[in-house]
Amino acid sequence: MLASGSFQTTGALVGEISQPSFSAFLPKVLNAIIGLTPRYICFPNTLQKQQETKQGFYLISGFPHILGAIDCTHVRLVPPAATEHLYRNRKHTHSINVQAIVDHQGLITNILAKYPGSVHDSFIFRHCTINEHFQDGRYGNGLPVADQGYGIQPWIMTPFGNPSTAAEHAYNKAHRRTRSIVERTFGILKSRFRCLDITGGSLLYSLEMVCRIILTCAILHSICIERNIPLLEPEPHMPEEEEEEDAGLQHEGELQNTAADIRRRQQIVNNFF
Repeated sequence: MLASGSFQTTGALVGEISQPSFSAFLPKVLNAIIGLTPRYICFPNTLQKQQETKQGFYLISGFPHILGAIDCTHVRLVPPAATEHLYRNRKHTHSINVQAIVDHQGLITNILAKYPGSVHDSFIFRHCTINEHFQDGRYGNGLPVADQGYGIQPWIMTPFGNPSTAAEHAYNKAHRRTRSIVERTFGILKSRFRCLDITGGSLLYSLEMVCRIILTCAILHSICIERNIPLLEPEPHMPEEEEEEDAGLQHEGELQNTAADIRRRQQIVNNFF
């Protein structure tokens, strides 16, 4: 069901069990896999792991101090009737907006699947626990890299909207190459688990079940990456229903309030580009 995007009736036929039995087993299977979360969805918390991750990102394009690439992706669902309007995204379909952080290998190290499709990416990040950890210095000089919609803050690296120097252009080029791993990861995730892709239609489950399915797919993805399991059918991935980056520019003005917000990024430009 997860890999094909088919739903319970098809899954039951393939597994030669009744649809009611499949329906009863599915939550148990999801719970068993979700129990592996601490093993397979783990942000680099030790100094050794942080150093390995920074080095891995640096080797991509010379961008320093990066512990993860962050972005959001939309997964379609049938919304709760009482709050249907909250789940309507900019593409006028209903979805969950899923935030993920990935490392240089494409491993998902942090995931948050609970916000309606109408919620902007930057809002999700500002209200998540890992953002607080970056703010309070838990990860030292470690930083996430994100698109322009996340605004300018000392603890998150975003590109220049209008680069004016050779160094700023070089920074943006390295930033783009470094951040692209999260977009590739979403593409692989949705190609491997068609239930998350628009080609699989909307998930016909309760909101809670949809969130559990998303987390389960993320865990299975990390297992596949760790064990070098290739995609069985590397089909072209359909374009995603993502929030457009310019949708977040209104938030950038709200976040770009102090010289300190700009200074950290400029220091990286001056020292590395």
